[in-house]
Amino acid sequence: MADNEPILLVPSGDGPHPGVVLGAEAYGVNEFILEVAERLAAAGYAVLVPDYYRGTGPTDPENYDDFTEVIESIGRLDFTDAARVLADGVDQLRHTPRVDPARVAVWGYCTGGTLAWLAACQRGDIAAAVLFFPSQPQFTELGPATPVHPVDLLWMLTCPTLFIYGDADEVMPPDLLADVRERIARWSVPAEVRIYPGGGHAFTVPRGPLRHEASAVAAWADATQFLDTRLRNSRP
Repeated sequence: MADNEPILLVPSGDGPHPGVVLGAEAYGVNEFILEVAERLAAAGYAVLVPDYYRGTGPTDPENYDDFTEVIESIGRLDFTDAARVLADGVDQLRHTPRVDPARVAVWGYCTGGTLAWLAACQRGDIAAAVLFFPSQPQFTELGPATPVHPVDLLWMLTCPTLFIYGDADEVMPPDLLADVRERIARWSVPAEVRIYPGGGHAFTVPRGPLRHEASAVAAWADATQFLDTRLRNSRP
């Protein structure tokens, strides 16, 4: 995506189709994310995949063997700007022909999961959110590019939201998981957290040591069912 234009897939047929703004994992828009977009489009969803890095992400987005570059890219990312890229993608998808503007969701992986989380909190007007192991429930430190911890914005989530984590994810240890669940209950957030046995962080990656097949298969089934229930069954 040299021109940094978002990728748009719209199913055939008159529609109007439900839509998904897809937040790529920290590697950026790569073959895995394109496959996810194609699978969702084949299931009847219009899909928009923006480049929240704006062309400044990893130069080798297919390299799952060396995490050096991707970690550096995350460290340079302005989360405030990147979250707005996904939030703006909701409007773009809503104005796409044959898309139902009332049935647009966000779906994200890893850092893209964090950005989808932040976008959902910013907007308050989307149909649903599916968040695969958001990598930054808490930032290492706060600053201009990371002004607030996402967990402190949970009270702003107003759409049905599914959080997906593996039980071996070091990003979401038991104490933080308990805190997230307590906040969801305290603030009556319409969210649920599903945990997959044996899955570590980024267990859906297509290959490499992070991949956990059983968790990836089960989470996909749960995520699509969740989305179908909220977007397909809500059509007037």
